[in-house]
Amino acid sequence: MIDLKDISKRTTSVRGYIDALSEKDRDIIMEAYKGYKLNEAALRELKALTRGLKVVVFSAAWCGDCKRAMPVMLHLEEQIGIDVMVFGNIKTDPLSRTSKWRVPPSPPEINEWGVTAIPWFEFFDAKGNKRGTLIEKPTVKDTLEEEIVYVLKNK
Repeated sequence: MIDLKDISKRTTSVRGYIDALSEKDRDIIMEAYKGYKLNEAALRELKALTRGLKVVVFSAAWCGDCKRAMPVMLHLEEQIGIDVMVFGNIKTDPLSRTSKWRVPPSPPEINEWGVTAIPWFEFFDAKGNKRGTLIEKPTVKDTLEEEIVYVLKNK
């Protein structure tokens, strides 16, 4: 079980994450956001599956998959109120032989939770019980929102 209150104090919403990016990175994400239309069938399923859902995301501005995922997460945050908590200052540690991530500025959870790639999505119920994990990008379904439905239904 995860202490979601503690995590929420140290993270930001998707909107807050995007707003804190450099102008260049923010423009890239917002351009993708404007051009993206959520899959309506997945959106309907997510509305039913996300009551009390909390999502913790590890993301970084330098990550291409993150730049594709965060516009979708912003739509989900705005359209169905998914509670997304973003750790957004992820840094690699290329000189370390023991750790992929530099902590700090990356949060300690990145190593504690065994994060191997970003974006890394952890799904929890309102009490902090893990409901699933999604790593990097969709591998079973065509879109991120469809993949989230798949992960939540098949845990």
